[in-house]
Amino acid sequence: MRKYFGILLISVLLAAILSACQPAPAATQEATTAPTEKPTEAATEAATEAMTQAATEASTEAATTAAEPVTLKIYLLDYADATKDWLENTVKPAFEKDHPGVTVEYTWGSWGTYSETISGFLAAGDGPDIINLGSEHNGLWGSQMADLNDSLGKWDEMKNFIPGTLQNSSWDGKLRGLPIFSAPRFVFCRTDIMKAAGYDKQPTDFAGWIKFAKDATKIDPSTNAITQQGFVPVDAASMADFQWFLNTFWSIGGKLYKDDGTPNFDSAEATAALQFNHDLKRAVYPDDTVGAQTMTGSAIDEPNNAACLWHSGWAAPALDSAIWDKIDIQPFTGDPTNFPNSKPIVLAFVDWLAVPAYSKNQDLAVEWLKYTFSKENNNKWNETMGLIPARTDAQYGFVEDNPVLKKEAAIASADSYGYAGIIEPTKLQDILQTQLGLYLTDQQDLETTQSNIQSQYADVVASAGK
Repeated sequence: MRKYFGILLISVLLAAILSACQPAPAATQEATTAPTEKPTEAATEAATEAMTQAATEASTEAATTAAEPVTLKIYLLDYADATKDWLENTVKPAFEKDHPGVTVEYTWGSWGTYSETISGFLAAGDGPDIINLGSEHNGLWGSQMADLNDSLGKWDEMKNFIPGTLQNSSWDGKLRGLPIFSAPRFVFCRTDIMKAAGYDKQPTDFAGWIKFAKDATKIDPSTNAITQQGFVPVDAASMADFQWFLNTFWSIGGKLYKDDGTPNFDSAEATAALQFNHDLKRAVYPDDTVGAQTMTGSAIDEPNNAACLWHSGWAAPALDSAIWDKIDIQPFTGDPTNFPNSKPIVLAFVDWLAVPAYSKNQDLAVEWLKYTFSKENNNKWNETMGLIPARTDAQYGFVEDNPVLKKEAAIASADSYGYAGIIEPTKLQDILQTQLGLYLTDQQDLETTQSNIQSQYADVVASAGK
């Protein structure tokens, strides 16, 4: 109503100005007297003020209509106080300032209850506009996340992300979000123990690793227990780990699925990877009467003194430990002697942020991702956690200042292999872990193990409609 009143007032005043400026009629002497300038100036000022006020009101009304209040809801998981503080007190207000009318709202969830919570969002088709996921979740929920190829995928900054981390934040060839960090699995080896065992560098094929593990393992004959373990793939006692098996399988060129979509665990690569896992276990534990070493802290730290560890930086010594002067960090190289398609890989796990397909604010969610995953912000987010940024150009500052992180970041950027593209990943994990446990303790043979993995996972894939 106020807008129309302003327009009416302008019309009246303009009419008054025009009338005052017309030549006076010649009928009377009084009419030929020139009017003073003051009424005209006053009228002009009034008209100008009215026009300005009306224009301001119209502009304000238009801006209010264009910038409808929006709440961008973001579900995040288990971050340290430093990370939460940065997201709440730096990222949130800066983004809101650049996007008038937008309120960023965080919900802090937990890895202990995330599965039920996220499943509930997706079942209801309603919930946060951005969801925090883990590596394996691209195969679990990736199809229910928005296809961002034509929006986020065309961002010119995408070229700066480690390719292996983008595998984790994609599904079915379509980008679904962005990775925060890269947490690869490296081979960490103690150079002093290697040298004592007669090695000046890490082995580069399956046979070499089996011999190394045997040479570097020490067993106390009086207790029949290990006092120095030659190789630790995640779990020192069982040496059965589904992630380690998949790393060995992928490193020699293995593929999870055949061209027809069925599982590929009856392949030559799967056979070789299973056999290698068994032989490596027996190189350390000649039989199951040998006792495991009691360890506290990292397997390769003193006084545990394992020769080599395959794991992420989380299981390695503290970054400021003096022991790093005696640790060599490498990717796992596969078995090029027998499999020409072998390549060095570090199996990369990430946390990533995805945009659910149900979100009504997908464009705004993409803008938040672009802002929060800028070079500077990706660096800062990871600095609060001490992890390797998913962006290669964000690997400066705290990364370059620490020689361990600098080395890990260089390997991650070159050799990351995404733990991704897995149909029903948690079910495959259960199958692999169970079958490896039986095989590596000689409760079943290779043929039975391989057949069980293939058939059981084939049923899972078929049930998933793949």
